[in-house]
Amino acid sequence: MGAWTQQEFHQTLQNGSTSTTEPELNTRTSWVDAHIALSLVKQGTVTGNKCGLLLRDYAQQRLYKLGRFQQRHCGKVLIIGLLFLSLLGVGLKTATFETDLMELWVEDGGRLSKELEYTKSVLGENYGSSSQVIVQTPNDQKNNILTKTSLLRHLEAVMKATQVEVHLFDRIWTFDDICFKATLPSFEDVLAERMMEKMAPCVIVSPLDCFWEGSFPLGPKPPLELPYRFGFEPLSWKNMSPRLLVDILRETMPYSFDVIQDTLRRTGISDGYIKKPCLDPSNPECPPEAPNYQSEDGLELVAPLLTGGCSGISDLYTHWPEDMIMGGVIKNRSNTIVSAEALQTIIQLMGETELYNYYQGTYLVSSIEWTPDKARQIIEVFQKKFTEAVVTYNGMSNVTDSISCFTQASLDSLMQSFSEVSYLRLALGYGIMFVYCALSLMNFCDATNSHAGVGIVGVLLVSLSVVAGLGLCALLRLPFNATTTQVVPFISLGLGMDDVFLMVHSFAKNTAPPISDHKTEAGKLLKQTGPSILMSSLCNIGAFLLAAIIPIPAMRDFSLQVAIVLSVNMLSKLLILPAALNLDAWRKSAERIDVLCCVESADSTKVTAITMLPPPTPPESDKQETLAYTNPSGVNGVTTILAPFDYAECDGPSCAASSENLTDKARSTPFWNGSFNKCCNLSIESFVERFYLPFIDKTSFRVIICVTTVVTLCAAAYGISKVEVGMDLTDVVPRGSNEYVFLEAQNTYFGFYDIFLNTKGDFDYHTYENQLLLRQLYEDISSQDNMIQSDENSGGLWLDLLANWLNDLQESFDRDRSSFNGAISYGNASDDAMLAYKLLIQTGDVNRPLDESRIKDVRLVDSRRRIRSDGFYNYLTAWVYNDPFAFDISQATIRPLPNEWFYVPGDDEDLLIPRAPAITFARMSFYMHNLGDNEKILSSIKEIRDICDSYADRGLKSYPSGMLFTFWEQYLHIYKYLLIALFSTLFTIFVIISFALMSPLSAVLVIVTLSITVIQLFGLMGLIGVKLSAIPAVLLVISVGMGTEVVLHILSGFLTSIGNQSLRVKRSLSSMFTPVFHGAVSTLFGVIMLAVAEFDFIVRYFFLSFLSLVLLGAFNGLVLFPVILTMVGPAGDVQPGEKEATCIEIPKPNTPPVSTKSRLRKPKKHQHPDPDVLSTIAEEPSQYSSSSSCEDIAVVKPKVSVETMVEPSKRCSATSTTSKRHNVERTRPRAKVKATVTVEVHADFPGYTEKSTPECCRRAMTTDMADCTCTSETSV
Repeated sequence: MGAWTQQEFHQTLQNGSTSTTEPELNTRTSWVDAHIALSLVKQGTVTGNKCGLLLRDYAQQRLYKLGRFQQRHCGKVLIIGLLFLSLLGVGLKTATFETDLMELWVEDGGRLSKELEYTKSVLGENYGSSSQVIVQTPNDQKNNILTKTSLLRHLEAVMKATQVEVHLFDRIWTFDDICFKATLPSFEDVLAERMMEKMAPCVIVSPLDCFWEGSFPLGPKPPLELPYRFGFEPLSWKNMSPRLLVDILRETMPYSFDVIQDTLRRTGISDGYIKKPCLDPSNPECPPEAPNYQSEDGLELVAPLLTGGCSGISDLYTHWPEDMIMGGVIKNRSNTIVSAEALQTIIQLMGETELYNYYQGTYLVSSIEWTPDKARQIIEVFQKKFTEAVVTYNGMSNVTDSISCFTQASLDSLMQSFSEVSYLRLALGYGIMFVYCALSLMNFCDATNSHAGVGIVGVLLVSLSVVAGLGLCALLRLPFNATTTQVVPFISLGLGMDDVFLMVHSFAKNTAPPISDHKTEAGKLLKQTGPSILMSSLCNIGAFLLAAIIPIPAMRDFSLQVAIVLSVNMLSKLLILPAALNLDAWRKSAERIDVLCCVESADSTKVTAITMLPPPTPPESDKQETLAYTNPSGVNGVTTILAPFDYAECDGPSCAASSENLTDKARSTPFWNGSFNKCCNLSIESFVERFYLPFIDKTSFRVIICVTTVVTLCAAAYGISKVEVGMDLTDVVPRGSNEYVFLEAQNTYFGFYDIFLNTKGDFDYHTYENQLLLRQLYEDISSQDNMIQSDENSGGLWLDLLANWLNDLQESFDRDRSSFNGAISYGNASDDAMLAYKLLIQTGDVNRPLDESRIKDVRLVDSRRRIRSDGFYNYLTAWVYNDPFAFDISQATIRPLPNEWFYVPGDDEDLLIPRAPAITFARMSFYMHNLGDNEKILSSIKEIRDICDSYADRGLKSYPSGMLFTFWEQYLHIYKYLLIALFSTLFTIFVIISFALMSPLSAVLVIVTLSITVIQLFGLMGLIGVKLSAIPAVLLVISVGMGTEVVLHILSGFLTSIGNQSLRVKRSLSSMFTPVFHGAVSTLFGVIMLAVAEFDFIVRYFFLSFLSLVLLGAFNGLVLFPVILTMVGPAGDVQPGEKEATCIEIPKPNTPPVSTKSRLRKPKKHQHPDPDVLSTIAEEPSQYSSSSSCEDIAVVKPKVSVETMVEPSKRCSATSTTSKRHNVERTRPRAKVKATVTVEVHADFPGYTEKSTPECCRRAMTTDMADCTCTSETSV
């Protein structure tokens, strides 16, 4: 591109939106107007980044037009913008809350999610029993809880919980109505059927089952009443022996009880509880069969009786291992239990689907419209009352042990309360932000140039944007969760206020006196701050969007919601806030008090004195010119042009402007009392100028910062090595709550979890090879560490239970056939033998289903316990419906279920047993313990997954399920997702910065700084005990975006400044430190209310993490990054021809000639202006006043009293651009003239040497002063 001519450059200036008298134009040219900077580069007077300037110019021009539009139509923009945000806020009415932990924490779209969907499609919604767990621990740890007193208290707690009643749908639902029961066979005889139905107890796993008192919760309720002729009292498990009962009924009734006896024998149900020891032998109901019946010594040593575990009603299928019912067990050398520290009881309820199916079509629900939803409501209400009963009992004064419980409903209720909006906390958090913004932006010394009002407007606008953004999220069907209500409003407020402070900061400088035109202020504001705000906001939004890579629904929704809210926030600040700031500019021009805009600050006529330190003595060639002019409209003006001086050495507060209002009325007002003078001089700017910037140049300071960074990185590396993977459930419940006490005790003493291994279709279960393969899979899973081993007294693999049942039938058949020489019939064979006969003749062939000749050489099960393959599915049908107790205990959950078929004794015609459909789904049940540590949990999950994968390669497809996998499997891949999200975010930011600034080096330095922040934050999380889960992972990703906001503002100020690296850093900090600091503090105040959250989870994982992020981001952005820039910072957008130049000279555009001249008086040599009269420094508008510009302008109107006189001179010194000291004495002139004038005082740009009177006159004129009289007189 060729060099521009002077005429083309002047034409560019005349057509531009920036005046050559604009503050900071020659020290931060591309910040003020990239178009002028680009023009200078094209002209060849300076060098620079043409591509970067071109993009900045493109953005500035469009943002300037946008600001001008808002300024012309500020009222319309405000009304339409606020109305649109309000309409979006109405969308909150459509918000849906998600409290289901499955939906919140299961990896979205992952393997586990697909497996759960498959399970749901096979079994239905919420299938399976639900566990209500009661845990009892001593208040004094290490005390033995295996005492008679503690066990009796445990019994009372269980009884209180199981006596709960639910009044819903016009009936009373008891525990006996909704508990999970093992099914017993059906019988044709009504009495036998009723008796067996009552005998089926609720499944309760408890240490109480070692004692007679374990029968108390089992019922039945009401007790079973047999006809009076049998001579029995009402029967319950307290006084019932099923074996003895059947024997007595067999003698008194003609009905054959062989089937019932066989069922009892096969299920292991014998004498029930009547032969177990009584905890309290003095109880009058203690049965005579009890070994300690009416014992005077009682039962003091109960611990040995619990050795080996306890059995319920069945010694075969309801045996509970020690690890399931006791924790902290201590044994002696003989392996006998001596003591324990915890007791656990597990009470099973039917699931929603099971309860619905159980009562569907029965008389009990015939009067109501029975639906699965009603079943769900019954279970939820019962669980809530269950928890209330245990908590109430635990609160009784006579309970010395700690008793807690846990139900699914209590967890859901906890999550629901967790998701509720705390309006008080919201009001306090936003109120704190209002107060901070008002105080930080208030000018206590000048109410007119204060900006508390616009700060309050900014908070209101950001608040409304948060509401609108959340409303948009609701309209987009993003579900709300606990993080939406507890975290998003505060995080969004803190992040949204960062750019508000930057805009107010620039607005204060642009509207500082003199302000002559209100038509361009909004345009200038967006032109200067818009590119930086756009770039930082896009980086921040991009970080939150990329955090959604982590596939945990709760955190994905959180990230997307914050990204949407920040997007709405960004648009509000760019499209609405400038219009509001424009109104404040008119308030300032009308000299109205901040906030109270209807009140004038002072009388319209006032005397203002402006003073400054003496300017540096100019060389002999420098001139001082005084101009006076009169335009045709009668307005008189006076302009003084001082000799130029070097502002490169004048960055401190000593060069700052100072002003004092001399109006008597103002002086008498307490608000403007002199006691505030010191307060007025105390500001963040003065701190930065006096105490911070001087250290930037010092090598020692840079070394200290670098060493500190290295030390913190080393500490962070140590902290990262201490980070644990996984989040405990205790982290998400309030400390001290019933749920917290339970979870803590459960993790400490039990770490108990039940898991399932589910096998899929496309597997031939009936073949011999696959039966062995299925058993091998079961054995491999059972042999894993922390797995409770099954024994001969407990249930196991459903295939083994089926084989055992068939083997018993085969033995009965063999025994009867040998007794009767192979000729068996219904007259001489047992029911088991006849059932075996029917099974043996099944061929499994639909064309020839029966073959009686098979009984000679076919066996149901071979010596290797392999089931006959051709009749496998016929045998399965018979087992499911004729041995239902074993089938239920195995929890096989085979799908599809076989068609019903019941063996009927004496029926010699019903020989065909229906063939069951091919199995597409089956379960194996396991129990694990001692998994209180996340590392053990993850290790177990990985081992089980590896086993399943290895068998899948052999044709057996299976997958595990249960709470263990639902909530912990996500952590197996958390590092992978974290690294992907971090690298994606950093790469995106690198691309954005490189493209927007056309400076890859700048992008590299930003990425280095952000990486340091991430490492420090990650290490700090490990040091404060935050465990790596989806939440810290998301916070680490968004820390990149939040850190970018701080770094980019400093980088923008650095690139747009003129000078060497050190000077550019100083100028960047001088202009950017205050808004960035206020932004960091506002973010801190935005999250501070999280510190008082009821959940330790919120305090530790959000408040402490965000607090650390804000502090680390502020330090690295305001201290470390500037140090890096001073050492290896990139070149600026504009680079002067002279290497040591601190400013660039902006050529003045051509203006029309002056028509006439008026006489100018030449001041005497060696005179200084009086400090009480007009000088060349503008009034300081607020705490945002700049002290580093090369030109300051002061306008005082409408009436000025000027006195001229000569006084003894004083001596001053200054440093010029050549760093030479000049000491010159000057007399102070004092003039007194009474007139209505407008006064402008200009300090020209360094290097400006034009002395022609017409040019000076033209400098003094505004656009409407085409005809004026101007005379000049110069003096050295």
